[in-house]
Amino acid sequence: MNSCTYCGTYTIRIHSKSLTLLLAGILLLLLSGCSVKWTEAIRYGSVAQHEIKETVDIDIQKRLIILPVTLNGKEYRFLFDTGAPFSISGELQEENNFKIISKGKIVDSDKNKKQVDWAQVDSVFVGDVLFLNQTAFIGDFEANPIMKCLEIDGIIGSNFIRHCNWMIDQENNTLSLLSSVDEQTNENGIAIPFNTDHQYNIFIDMNFGQARVKNILVDYGSNGSVALSNEIFTTLTNKSIIDTEFLESGIKQSGIIGESVELKRKLTFSDSVRIDDLALKNVLIQTGETVSVGNQLLSRFQLTIDWNNKNLYLTTPEKEVNRIGLAGFRLGSSTDKGIYVQSVIEESNAYKSGIRPNMKVIKIDSLDFENGNDFCDYVEYDLKDEIFMQLIDSEGKKLDYYFNKTY
Repeated sequence: MNSCTYCGTYTIRIHSKSLTLLLAGILLLLLSGCSVKWTEAIRYGSVAQHEIKETVDIDIQKRLIILPVTLNGKEYRFLFDTGAPFSISGELQEENNFKIISKGKIVDSDKNKKQVDWAQVDSVFVGDVLFLNQTAFIGDFEANPIMKCLEIDGIIGSNFIRHCNWMIDQENNTLSLLSSVDEQTNENGIAIPFNTDHQYNIFIDMNFGQARVKNILVDYGSNGSVALSNEIFTTLTNKSIIDTEFLESGIKQSGIIGESVELKRKLTFSDSVRIDDLALKNVLIQTGETVSVGNQLLSRFQLTIDWNNKNLYLTTPEKEVNRIGLAGFRLGSSTDKGIYVQSVIEESNAYKSGIRPNMKVIKIDSLDFENGNDFCDYVEYDLKDEIFMQLIDSEGKKLDYYFNKTY
């Protein structure tokens, strides 16, 4: 599967009988010996204007939203991510020497841990809207190969986003900042109440058939669809809400820390998903470390985050979304392996053709990694329905593979 996922960082627990996601203290940051705890520091900051009505243009790369941000008169590229805190790169910190106000650990979406510094960013502009004294962790956005290819300088995260209301219109590639939400916003859609936690993450409830799953993270920093825990996925299968499942196995490298971890993931397509009374067809569901809804599904709507009333407003999609074809594999890159197959869906056409994890990739379609192309060329490339790959197997032989995406 040609996708990458970057998710917010938190620790969760599932109550198996009620299919309810319970927040387990949110162990995002384990701070010790600091004068300021993260639960205090993350509450810092404000927005300078009282009346806000600003629209900025956004780029969408691999179903991730990139917006322009200005610090000290210079424009940078930031990821819009409702599932992670505000963050700046180490390079930005070196350029600006922001005050370090705390130290601690982050836990990324692959459950990898890393020590980080937390800085106070004095002023940040999104368009003409000025945000003051925002707390940001200092991240390494080159540790994960896919994030490196996105060339982002930071993350506009949940503790930053909560200072005003936001309208995300991906059809027109715009993002609007608002001091208040017009009543007409909900005329052609639905209102969904949301809850938040200490990190100001956004959680909603969703229905799967007759089952209701509570506190699902709304994660614009993930380009995936719906992720459920193994426990919830199994319960939905036992209730016959999920009737067909596939297995993806190998390794994944989706967290900001960039370390690879073993992957065994179930996935399926479902027509049983509902948000309030809005029925959604052809929704990809997979198991994961988090329980979340990502931008593959969120991009179907124009969505407004109303912090004043703790509501999401979703426009009703004008047309039904067709089921996407799955490449059936996921590629990665490392200094010792080069570009290689990280994981394969076992029931896919790619698997049936003989593609397996750890095979080195020489070519994929028109991309030739021995003659000028690199991993970022692949990240930017859109696979067609018919796929050609040239790989090196475990015996060192070059083999050609031709197959179609799996529907």
